[in-house]
Amino acid sequence: MSAPTRQGGAGIQSAERALRILELVAAAPTGLTAAEVADALGLGQSTAYRLLSTLQRQDYLARTPDHRVVLGRSVDALGRALHDQLVATEPVRDVLRALHDDVRAPAYLTVFRGDDIAVAHIADSAAHPRIGQLHVGFSESAHITAFGKLMLASRDDQAVARFLAQHGARRLTPASVTDAAKLREQLDEVRAQQVAVEVEEYLPKLACIAAPVRSSAGRTVGAVSVSVSADDFRSRAHELERAVRRGAWQVSARLSG
Repeated sequence: MSAPTRQGGAGIQSAERALRILELVAAAPTGLTAAEVADALGLGQSTAYRLLSTLQRQDYLARTPDHRVVLGRSVDALGRALHDQLVATEPVRDVLRALHDDVRAPAYLTVFRGDDIAVAHIADSAAHPRIGQLHVGFSESAHITAFGKLMLASRDDQAVARFLAQHGARRLTPASVTDAAKLREQLDEVRAQQVAVEVEEYLPKLACIAAPVRSSAGRTVGAVSVSVSADDFRSRAHELERAVRRGAWQVSARLSG
């Protein structure tokens, strides 16, 4: 057998062992010791330590103070990416691209990630670029973004209070709504209208409008939104509202399908 073949076989074996280690650790709520990993896979101590060290360097595993290995942040990042890919499928991306083309503005899809609200996909162009601070994975300032308000409105007051306690309610512009009582009033209005608007709360001279994405059971699972200049929004608010409502309905239909 040639050297490249032997090395390739060893590489495949190491990869399989590394994946098996991740599966074992994922199935252990309190983590595992290196010795437990070695015993479970029938590995020598040196081989187990080498694989564990490699996974730890890449942040797929982490060590607890009592020297047990648990899943690391890279695994969480993969899970988040998988979630986004399952939501932002090509048919859903098509809807966002069509919305962008229709209203000549960047279009955003946001989803729940556990208790967080995060951007899952953005359809923009050189002519109509996204908001500079927003990117896939962005999960900040939900209290002063249209998509954040829309999605917070799907929760009850206690859940909103917990969200604000965890994430805070930072003021970014003079128009930012940070008072809890005033925000509750806004969210009540969003619940009644099933559309959310913010004008210059997140950035000066910018406005956004969002509509809900719903599951087949009718539960809000995300939002479709567009961002334009505040002046542009004031001149065609009705057009933008119809467009985001239609886009959100189309995304809902594709997710349910």
